Amino acid sequence: MYLKNILQMGSLMLHFRNGRTLVECMRADRPCDELVLWDGTRIQHPAGRAGLLEAVQEIWIERIYTDGFYRPQSGDVIVDAGANIGLFAIYLARQNSQCKVFALEPVEENFRYLEKNVAQAAPANVTCCQMALGAAFGQGRMEAVGTRSLDHMLRAGGNGNSDVVPVIPLAGLFELTGAQKIDFLKVDIEGSERDVFAAAPAETLTRIGRIAMEYHDQITPGTLALVREKLAPSHDITVRPSHMEGCGILLARPRGAES
Repeated sequence: MYLKNILQMGSLMLHFRNGRTLVECMRADRPCDELVLWDGTRIQHPAGRAGLLEAVQEIWIERIYTDGFYRPQSGDVIVDAGANIGLFAIYLARQNSQCKVFALEPVEENFRYLEKNVAQAAPANVTCCQMALGAAFGQGRMEAVGTRSLDHMLRAGGNGNSDVVPVIPLAGLFELTGAQKIDFLKVDIEGSERDVFAAAPAETLTRIGRIAMEYHDQITPGTLALVREKLAPSHDITVRPSHMEGCGILLARPRGAES
């Protein structure tokens, strides 16, 4: 564990201009509010909320959704469901300015930062959408279930106030993006992934290329088994459990696709 922490700190220093500050936050176990890339681009996070360093480690350093699995190509259509403040959308968009990224984030506070960060870091090829991925078209509300910016879950309905957000199913992503096919779908939606895939027709799944999904069996039991069953006819599947029991990454590529 000590060696892993040393490597993490070294990676933060290598990837970010404010790496020293990030390391200090990591060592003190306190929230960090900003990343500064080496070109001076700033990526901001809700002040006082935890989650930024964890997300950076997963997306930028460990590359849990992409390492050895996906690299954006010119013309690719990408959907980032559960975009938070935009780290993953920006990470991909800056790899290839000719891909198109649609970043879906339903939480009002996170969405404000998403729009601001995208405008700073990758304005040309990222579209920000304040909506949630769900089982069907409709409305929902986001409920905070922890202190991190990442800790929100979709609930049915709404109270008629500003916390109501549009909900879109997988099938609706094609109209949203204007594409016949989605080349890469990243899903991190804190337990709602079971309902999303349970409701998805087989024809919809065949129109999605590579999928990287964080599964949460500890939140919604049976999620991993159901998603594997739904994708098995059309995709080859790899599962990478995390250190947290019941949670991990499912990677799916179309059957016969090159590694």
